[in-house]
Amino acid sequence: MTPAPDAGPDAAEAWDDLLRAEFARAAHDVTPGPAPVAAVVRAGRARRRRRTVALSVLAVLGVSAAVAAGTALAGDPHPAAGLAAPPAVTATGSSAPPVPRVSRTSAGEPRVPAPVRTVAAGERVAAAPGWTVWLTERGKHWKGGADGLEQFRSVTDGNIDLSRPDLSHQGEGTFHSGLYYGTRDAGRVELVDARGRTTPARLLQLPGGPGWGVWYAVAPDETPVGARLYDGAGRLLAEQPPV
Repeated sequence: MTPAPDAGPDAAEAWDDLLRAEFARAAHDVTPGPAPVAAVVRAGRARRRRRTVALSVLAVLGVSAAVAAGTALAGDPHPAAGLAAPPAVTATGSSAPPVPRVSRTSAGEPRVPAPVRTVAAGERVAAAPGWTVWLTERGKHWKGGADGLEQFRSVTDGNIDLSRPDLSHQGEGTFHSGLYYGTRDAGRVELVDARGRTTPARLLQLPGGPGWGVWYAVAPDETPVGARLYDGAGRLLAEQPPV
């Protein structure tokens, strides 16, 4: 209903208040329904499936393009294909580091022997728990064991031929030691038992490379072992039987 034109402003305002009251009553009588959660979830899952399918199609197209490119390259070889590879250059001089010699135990584990250690005359070296070794110009000195006695093996008494490679071997329990001599190119000394197990030894020498030195090692047990001397190229120079 529309108020009469001559009703004046008060009548129009009253009419507006009546409409607002009617709208408020109508809104109050309306009960809102539950939110469509299930429908929203279904719509989201559908969009995600469509996106996954689209990405899969793009991935397949990318792989196909890569395969096609590889096939084209295989049919058109590179201009450098078929040319001989440049010859290998062998480094010479001091700039090329030496390749360490590797020995293997019976288990197949590689072992790189330690280089010969140069010590001063009379310098005591802790060779093993309870064992000490030192060198003088006269020969090998060592001390240890149950009695702790000092022992000596001469290289000047004429009993050792320094003109040919050889080694001596003293075994005391699991501690083994000896002299190596007759070569200035000693590479390594190792213990070896009847089962083929090897134990690398450490080598000592005096300054100046006198052509002899001392070796020592600790075996894993008291099984009899022999000793072998090798040169720097890995060639066997001398061997002592098990003790």
